[in-house]
Amino acid sequence: MSEVAWTPKQYELFALMANPENRHIMAYGGARSGKTFALVYAIVDRAHKHPGSRHLIARLRFNHAKASIWLDTLPKVLQSYQLKHTTNETDHYIKFTNGSEIWVDGLDDKDRVDKILGREYCTIFFNEISQMPYDTVTTVRTRLSQKVGDCIPKGYYDLNPLG
Repeated sequence: MSEVAWTPKQYELFALMANPENRHIMAYGGARSGKTFALVYAIVDRAHKHPGSRHLIARLRFNHAKASIWLDTLPKVLQSYQLKHTTNETDHYIKFTNGSEIWVDGLDDKDRVDKILGREYCTIFFNEISQMPYDTVTTVRTRLSQKVGDCIPKGYYDLNPLG
């Protein structure tokens, strides 16, 4: 694993995520503050530590999820973590050698949401949650229910200050 220069705020975020009593964690801060990178890094770590687990990273619009997470943040995190994996470019998920998966998707299409609702997850990260309808978030959050070993299902959320 290569070294990442974490900020004090990212260390605070990792401490919140490490507490088993914290099931839902909101990261709040300005653009380019490292929230998304830290949350995706934590998801890769959870996938590595919990074989067979499934994790979802979602944005409102699929094209935004693809551009920002699939093509930018996730590859950077994977490069720093250096875990062997296969990439499915059609369905936008990666699968690690331990059987864990990380899916990247959008919530802007009924068929995509139906596919999400057909699976259970150990982690769901709602990226840029302020853009998402409340009903969509609460519906998708019902899938935060996968039971894999001692992995505690967790919801991650981030947003930038409004205005």
